[in-house]
Amino acid sequence: MTDTLLGFSEFFKEQLKNLSWNSSLIQVPDRSSGVRNWWERNKTNFTAMAMVITPTLLVSTTVPDAFSAATDIAGGYCMTMLYGVLPPAMAWALHTTDSDHKALKGAKPALCGVGLFACGIVVEQILQDLLALQF
Repeated sequence: MTDTLLGFSEFFKEQLKNLSWNSSLIQVPDRSSGVRNWWERNKTNFTAMAMVITPTLLVSTTVPDAFSAATDIAGGYCMTMLYGVLPPAMAWALHTTDSDHKALKGAKPALCGVGLFACGIVVEQILQDLLALQF
């Protein structure tokens, strides 16, 4: 969860750096130069983090069960695809494009088996979700 928050905020930081920050969003009084210096150093970080946290808090407050549904979807489909289907597919592609990898010579049946097993898990999850919708 923390990795997602940090990655998403880093994405927004990159996008915000492309914008012009000539005019300050918050006017800081002249007597507090320490606060002004802090804001000048951290306004991109603060704004990016606020852009990530604010919609998340709004959604989680208005729809409390959304997190549970999102983790079910992420665990059932995304993680299975990411860690079950893609690695054998990438190894297969590496084997067919690069003949220097001799270690994968006899691995085609194992790659097929692991990939089909992962696809079977995804199909099972789809069937479970469809059956749950009917009742």
